Amino acid sequence: MNRQKSSGVKTLIKWTLLLSTLALIIIAGWATTDYALHKTSDAAFCGSCHSMKPMQASFLQDKHGGHSTTGIQALCTDCHLPQDNYISYLYMKGKNGAWDVWKEFVLGAGDVDWHAKRAEANRYTYDSGCLKCHNTLISASELNNKQFVAHKPYFQKRTEKTCVDCHKVGHKNLSLYLPQVANAPTLPN
Repeated sequence: MNRQKSSGVKTLIKWTLLLSTLALIIIAGWATTDYALHKTSDAAFCGSCHSMKPMQASFLQDKHGGHSTTGIQALCTDCHLPQDNYISYLYMKGKNGAWDVWKEFVLGAGDVDWHAKRAEANRYTYDSGCLKCHNTLISASELNNKQFVAHKPYFQKRTEKTCVDCHKVGHKNLSLYLPQVANAPTLPN
């Protein structure tokens, strides 16, 4: 009987060690992934690519970037990745990141018409990012009649407009930082 009891204790110890090791590996993997996601989300990282220098410079001049009066600074991924759920966030981060690296270092980004892309800003930003920070917008709008009237169609889903269709934020005076191209459309800053 002692031999059987000793075997059971050894099995329990082995399972405990195995599960503890597995838990540590999972925690370390999650911590490493979280660290990498955060380190690859800010203006310093995104601006490390030559083609993103103008966007980085104008972002740092914007109130959502370097000129915040509240001490809060958005990350590039706060606006340019969906914030509604973690799966879509990770999927788009991987997809966009792979494309950006491919375009920058393999295909070359010198042919990108950034002025034309500005006209489609709502394709590259996500309202879920705006609403993540401006999470009291509905209740705040109810207290301000002008703001309520302006946002009512949006909250009632009676418009296709996105936040950046009405609010030109994120990259102050971007046109001043972008390279000038012939026949580029003139857009407001």
